[in-house]
Amino acid sequence: MAKIIWTSEASQWLKDIFDYISEDNYEAANNVVKGIYKKAQILKEFPEIGYKYKHTSDRALIGCSINLDFWG
Repeated sequence: MAKIIWTSEASQWLKDIFDYISEDNYEAANNVVKGIYKKAQILKEFPEIGYKYKHTSDRALIGCSINLDFWG
């Protein structure tokens, strides 16, 4: 089974999405971020699904795990 590694940029995007939505509705923000996270888990079983991004930068991507518990 494949392993999902969240980049710091992707983790920041999820946090930004949460922060923006939670200004109006905390529960909705939590549901949206959890939904995104849940959908991303499909890649564990089907890593070849979807668009393949060709990385053209020489920068190494640094992965980080995401913990949804800090949002509630």
